[in-house]
Amino acid sequence: MRSVVILLVGLCVGIACGVLYFKSQKFPSAPPPAVESTASPAVSVPEPVVAISKPVPPAAAPEPTPTPSPVTNAVASNPEAEAAAVFRKTIDALLAPEYSGQKLELFDRLRTSGQIDAAIAELQRRGKETPNDANIATTLGEAMLNKVRLLHETGADVNEQGILAMQADQSFNAALKIDPANWEAQFVKYSTMVYWPADAKRDNEAAQKLSGLIDQQETMPQQPQFAQSYIALGNQYQKMGKSDFAEATWRLGLTKFPNDPTLLKKLTP
Repeated sequence: MRSVVILLVGLCVGIACGVLYFKSQKFPSAPPPAVESTASPAVSVPEPVVAISKPVPPAAAPEPTPTPSPVTNAVASNPEAEAAAVFRKTIDALLAPEYSGQKLELFDRLRTSGQIDAAIAELQRRGKETPNDANIATTLGEAMLNKVRLLHETGADVNEQGILAMQADQSFNAALKIDPANWEAQFVKYSTMVYWPADAKRDNEAAQKLSGLIDQQETMPQQPQFAQSYIALGNQYQKMGKSDFAEATWRLGLTKFPNDPTLLKKLTP
């Protein structure tokens, strides 16, 4: 069991205002200059008339301009809710129908950020809600393999790693029971077998399944990830001591994917 788990982990290794406010001040305008009288003085001076004027009320003091309150967000931020929303979007991205390098990057992010357990739990929850979704079962198996990798890196108990690896394989089996033609479930399950200890029956099964997967690809629109099937089958033949078959498989893959770096490296002397 120890060697099985350690070898299985190899697949996982191969398989993220301040706003400035300026207040303008309005200064009061200067009072108008006094106007001198130009009238000529009168010749006769009449009796002085005492004018009784009404008292003028004092001018009301101007109301102070209210200081504007600092601008605040109408809705207070909620870091926990935002983090939960980002996590849900990550799981949605993992369940995108196309197998791609982005999926591997997302798993790396979940694993290194300590969220792989939460991802497994969320995928299990979604699997219960939609039990006939092969994509969820496949992605759950991949998440479990990433947890196996994490356990191996942290030196966890090898039995725990073995149990989780078996659960991942069961999840792939469940996906293939729902959809036997599921490309991703077939690829991950059978390419994994190259890292298991040599066993004639199991090795032959893996080679046959990967060869059948390549045949299936011929009926599908070509995708960059299909090059991985040729790489995996060649690796399986090499493990079985069939080097000629391995090289022929890689060369066939290179005719389909001439720029694939792994295939080019496989055939470089």
